[in-house]
Amino acid sequence: MTHLPDPTVTAPEASATGAEPPSPGGVAEPAIEPVPTAPVEAEPAAAPAASSGTRAPRRHRIALLLAVVLVSVALVAGVAGGLLAWDAGYESRVLPGVHIGSVDLSGLDANQAAAALEAAYPVDQGALVLRTPEGDLRIPYTEVDRRLDTDGLVEDALASGRGGGLLDRAAAEVRQALDGTVLEPRLLLDEDALAMAVTARLRTLEHDPVNATITMGPGGPVTSPARAGRTVETAPVVEAALAALAPLDAPAEAVVRVTPAAVAPRVDGTMVADAIARADRMIANVVVRFKAKKWVIKAARVRSWIRFETSDFGVVMPVVDTDGIAARLKKPAKAVLKKPASAQYLRTRSGKVFGVVASSTGRKLDVQRTVNRIATELSARSYGTPASAVAVATLRTQPKLDTAEASKVAPVMTLLGSWTTYFPISDRNYYGANIWRPAELITGTVLRPGQSFDWWSAIWPVTPARGFGPGGIIRGSYTDPTGALGGGMCSSSTTLFNAAMRAGLAMHARSNHKYYINRYPLGLDATVSVIGNSRQTMSFTNDTKHAILIRGVKIRNGSSGYVRYEIWGIPDGRTVSIGRPVVTNVRKATTSTVYVDNLAHGVRVQTEYPSDGMDVSVTRIVRNAAGRVIHSDTWRSHYVLWNGRIEVGR
Repeated sequence: MTHLPDPTVTAPEASATGAEPPSPGGVAEPAIEPVPTAPVEAEPAAAPAASSGTRAPRRHRIALLLAVVLVSVALVAGVAGGLLAWDAGYESRVLPGVHIGSVDLSGLDANQAAAALEAAYPVDQGALVLRTPEGDLRIPYTEVDRRLDTDGLVEDALASGRGGGLLDRAAAEVRQALDGTVLEPRLLLDEDALAMAVTARLRTLEHDPVNATITMGPGGPVTSPARAGRTVETAPVVEAALAALAPLDAPAEAVVRVTPAAVAPRVDGTMVADAIARADRMIANVVVRFKAKKWVIKAARVRSWIRFETSDFGVVMPVVDTDGIAARLKKPAKAVLKKPASAQYLRTRSGKVFGVVASSTGRKLDVQRTVNRIATELSARSYGTPASAVAVATLRTQPKLDTAEASKVAPVMTLLGSWTTYFPISDRNYYGANIWRPAELITGTVLRPGQSFDWWSAIWPVTPARGFGPGGIIRGSYTDPTGALGGGMCSSSTTLFNAAMRAGLAMHARSNHKYYINRYPLGLDATVSVIGNSRQTMSFTNDTKHAILIRGVKIRNGSSGYVRYEIWGIPDGRTVSIGRPVVTNVRKATTSTVYVDNLAHGVRVQTEYPSDGMDVSVTRIVRNAAGRVIHSDTWRSHYVLWNGRIEVGR
């Protein structure tokens, strides 16, 4: 609680000299009269003693001193008596001449004095008004305990003139009664309560700014507008309020003007509009590529990846939510995938390790790096960079057994030549067995330098016990689909011929089919057959300085079959070049429809497929490491005209 004196109050004019102050309440004030003192007469001088010349003056001085003391005692006693009589007349009342400001409290008791003061100074009546653009906010004086310090002032008035020693007090009371004593009025104010009241009122004026918002909806950005906030600095208002309420004569309505300050939102409409423009540049098709292959991710999908973020500086920006990108990379991942190949041991037909096939690393899609590249592409678009295709990122994958580890057991061999042939799995090849079984029997065959390979020597005997069955054969002018044991193995012999020929080996026996079968390389097919004691074979010789190994591989993919042969060895530097087929004497084949009785009505079966008649020649040149020709072969094939035939049941 603060005591606030009023410096503007002045003392009333003093009474004229000798005039008595008014008697409050009609009670006569006792007069203070001087106590009369008897004149002191000089004592007649005594006759000097005969025996001493100083005795008589000494007695005179003592008598004079005694007389003065007796007079003083009588005077004090008189004053004391008068003072006691005076105080008795003003017991529990204010002595004459005491004023609080302009209020004369002479002769009033405590209650009367308090009532007089509060009537003269109604400082608790009124209110502080905070004048704002939104209207006035009132704080009653009673809420902040603004009031006169009545108790303290009455206590001060009652004590006025009653202090000090007896003579000083008597003199003070006389002066106070004649001249008057003016005490300054003062008020009380709870500054903490005022600060709290002002703060609470001002808080109703404040509100936070509202940022503009933006989100990405299914059809595009969705926004909401910004709104400015408002705040008031409390401390200056509290200071002004204290200054307004401190004076004793403050008006019944003390007005303090309050001007709130606007608070701008951190995110406004301009920022949102810029973010929308940047997002629009991002939302377009994304092209992902791997080598020559390309995949397109549609703009609608790209939109679902875009969201908006606000930085610490209040900047709104479109960003890419990368969580959804990986799911759109399944097709590129499949195209990129290449499984690693572990090093393999080449084994002879007896199972002995002959050599090692080198391992190879694999490849897979680096999903995270590819996702990051797409996100970077979209981000660059937001700044105006033209769109471009995104190349996928890849990772190398390692084999379980690498070449270095495997080569500790056997030397590393090189694939000198290979060939793969497709065929439909059907009864014409005993459902693939007549083609795969030779590869299973031949795989692991080792040819030492100078050693030759012969087809029939490698797979004979051809019997059901060894896994062979009926298959196709060309008989005269028609094809018998199941007329020969082991029929269809020509796909296997043709494949091995092409592998050995491309390895640069010395080739020997080879014959073409009667008509050209388009699953084989033109002019480079190699048919085999056994008719009675006559054998038509396929053969070649290892004319390198190192042993070679023949490897046959069986491959099946649903109803499609593949056979593959590989020639492995240590290269000697030879190179192989194969010329383009030279085709002459072409005769165009046709297809005819024939109605037969052995088929149900309307059933259609194609028994022969057309193949043009032609003569074909293919030349191969093999050179050694020095470039000298070591083999020059020209294989000539005469293919007869073979017309197609469709049989329809009558």
